[in-house]
Amino acid sequence: MALERNLSHFGLLATALCSMIGSGWLFGALIAAHLAGPAAIISWIIGGVMIGIIAMVFAELSTMLPVAGGMVRYIHFSHGTCSSFCISWLTWLSCVAVAPTEVSATLHYLANFYPLLLDTTSNTPVLSTVGLGSAAGLLLIVTYLNLTAAHRLELLIKNVGVWKVLVPILTAIVLIIHHFEPANFIQYGFAPQGIDGILTAISSVVIFSFLGFVEAMSLAGETRNPQKAVPIAIFGSVSISILLYTLLQVAFTGVLSPTTLSQGWSTLSFVGDFGPFAGIASTLGLTYLAYTIYADAIISPLGTGVAFTSTTARINYAMSQNNYTPKAMLKLNAQGAPVNAVLCNFFIGLLLLLPFPTWEALIKFQSAAMMLAYGTGPIALLSLRQQAPDLARPFTLPCHYGFAFVALYLCNLILLWTGWDSIWRLLVGLALGVSTLLLYRLYQKKDQTALHGYAALWLLLECIGIGCISYFSTFGGTGILSLSYSALTTAILSTIVLLVATHGQLSSTDTQQLLKTV
Repeated sequence: MALERNLSHFGLLATALCSMIGSGWLFGALIAAHLAGPAAIISWIIGGVMIGIIAMVFAELSTMLPVAGGMVRYIHFSHGTCSSFCISWLTWLSCVAVAPTEVSATLHYLANFYPLLLDTTSNTPVLSTVGLGSAAGLLLIVTYLNLTAAHRLELLIKNVGVWKVLVPILTAIVLIIHHFEPANFIQYGFAPQGIDGILTAISSVVIFSFLGFVEAMSLAGETRNPQKAVPIAIFGSVSISILLYTLLQVAFTGVLSPTTLSQGWSTLSFVGDFGPFAGIASTLGLTYLAYTIYADAIISPLGTGVAFTSTTARINYAMSQNNYTPKAMLKLNAQGAPVNAVLCNFFIGLLLLLPFPTWEALIKFQSAAMMLAYGTGPIALLSLRQQAPDLARPFTLPCHYGFAFVALYLCNLILLWTGWDSIWRLLVGLALGVSTLLLYRLYQKKDQTALHGYAALWLLLECIGIGCISYFSTFGGTGILSLSYSALTTAILSTIVLLVATHGQLSSTDTQQLLKTV
């Protein structure tokens, strides 16, 4: 049984928007303001443009090869098993954590009404026993919805997607009209933390909030007309999200009472800041808006959780097609959903609900993992132009060499900005993934030469290079490399990685053989 092609243009766009507009809008403005002050507005614009450039690379790949879980399969066709498994592992690791993260965000907002949902450990609010039980129940609902087939999921996501766009826009407009302090933008400095604050905000909450465009690629294999639907979903979701998040940041900055800023932006706090926008609305007497936001705190994150659970299951499905995981992940239920993949991710999600680092620390790790995975797009694009020149390309990226370099460079910059703490954890996770692959292949008694280890040398170089630059940078490292030198060395690394990757790609014959599995 194959996955059904039921999703429409609007359904795919709504799914991407559902993934982008989740807990990021509920907490993002506050966290970005802590890190960058009013200059967080610039962070949202720069971050959105960067993601838009990266997305252009994937627009060609996803329309050329509209396969389920495409994010983890493009590099498989161009560089074989080892590269593909490592990226599959990282993509899955970051995506499987999204649903638990969104469920946790919902409960943190609801804790304003039900304090029993949270406990405080080392001055950090974490889910209590009651909270963990509630989170497990919400995660079960998300799982059930993903087992009801794509056409039913599309109907749900369309309705939720419209809600998730309208509520943040309504919130921003009402707050700006009701109360706006222009002096907030300059009174304590427009960029109190300088360029470092702007970049740190991009690497933490900003990029996390834009990661949802991957939905358009992962569900391309279930779209009725992927050649048109995928570019519309990718560019439409990124453009709408840039406008929405920038507007929210402007509203948040202007609505704050000057007294809350007396100690500066980095220590900003106010009554109800567990749920920033709802807390502000309550303080201003906008009860109807506060309750609307609280309702959205349930609908919006859970909508993102539903969408990302769908994506994660397709990643499991694609990994099984590539023979990285048991064939059981390919099993579809009577409604056409990959049942074992969805259930597997549900149980992993339960484990991730246990007390974990702060929401901000978790999303920075997810952003780092996805940026390393996104870096495969430019590499696969250049390689497949040579390996499979005859494949139909409904969307052809102009100046592809230039775009490929810029996209990889941006991925590496954002990865660098997440900081050394995120990167060393990412590298450890990657090492565990490689070990898992080797053990699984030994269990299968497969010929180890099929791992295409030589074609993965670029990834080893990438990891060593970005790890060294990060360790010596000012982003949580020793500070030996200044901001400008970090950017320069990252550009050099990106150039070398592209050259090594295109030189070490699979032969055209091997790639054509792999493409026959599509």
